[in-house]
Amino acid sequence: MQLHTPDSDPLPPLPSEQLVIESLGRISVDKVSNALVISPGRAQSAMAIREARPAASVTAWFVDSYRASRASVDSTINVACSPDLPDDRFDLIALPVLRTGEAEMNRELIQQSYQRLRIGGHLIAAVNAPEDQWLHQQLKPIFDHVSCQVSEVGRTYIARRGADLKRLRKFDCEITFPVDDRILTTYSRPSVFSHRSVDMAARIMIREVHIPISSNIVELGCGNGAVAIAAAHRTQTGQVYAVDSNTRAIECVHRAIDQHGITNLTAIVNHDGVLPQIAACQIALLNPPYYGDFTIAKHFVTAATGLLAPGGHAWVITKDIDSYQQQDWPRMKWIGDRDVQGYQLITMEKF
Repeated sequence: MQLHTPDSDPLPPLPSEQLVIESLGRISVDKVSNALVISPGRAQSAMAIREARPAASVTAWFVDSYRASRASVDSTINVACSPDLPDDRFDLIALPVLRTGEAEMNRELIQQSYQRLRIGGHLIAAVNAPEDQWLHQQLKPIFDHVSCQVSEVGRTYIARRGADLKRLRKFDCEITFPVDDRILTTYSRPSVFSHRSVDMAARIMIREVHIPISSNIVELGCGNGAVAIAAAHRTQTGQVYAVDSNTRAIECVHRAIDQHGITNLTAIVNHDGVLPQIAACQIALLNPPYYGDFTIAKHFVTAATGLLAPGGHAWVITKDIDSYQQQDWPRMKWIGDRDVQGYQLITMEKF
């Protein structure tokens, strides 16, 4: 994994992560032997902990492989990319929270942080919201003692871990959805796209894209895997590959594979589109983000082009068809598009 080391990364820490860095002097860092950073950015606070406590073991955790690859740390920091926090005991956990972050994911990370702290260990949680009440309200019922520091940038909380929690909340869920004459099941967790549902775009893909028997199929950005699971059911003897950079998404697909005993579906954590283990495919299914930066959508189509056999088709669902029409897609020709329930379903063919 190529990391963006502190010397090579010009980006400053996110405001909430900078608040964590500035608060390190409020605890006895010299007593910290094992620390964990849960970063929504590039984990610069891990390097700050390393500087303050050179002998400590410091881990930067990410749920997403792309974000893990962008960590601004050196080789002294352990980089973990997994569905859950490392199963270890820590003296200190740092949790920078984005004001616009996913509430349910942050609730789960707070609970997991409590479980991973040793008794008496500390959580430093910070949010880029000077008027914050939400984060404080999540911490108070769980931790023994919570102190707060307010600045113009946001709020920083230092919380101490007490006795074991008597009751743990569950954040995952089971999702059922129809495919032909069957009801299939998949799973979801916070941070997985469209948590707790099969979104409308995925339902359209399942309903509208014809899957020939024996065709090999790749879905990029599979989320909870509903589209890939439906494709595996329909292709019967073909191989289906579900790809996502979110490790929780892939974990959810694995659960569905086990639930149904699916033998022709492979789930892969990947963010760069380099997938030599995938056989040439006849169909690529793409549901990239359609608001904001078009870079991700462009990456999806480019990666799909490399995975398709000549004559293979990429199906893209979007609400921003103009951005696709304005691009020159090497080795791909535009076959057509149509409106379906407020979305545009595009077909391209590799030549």
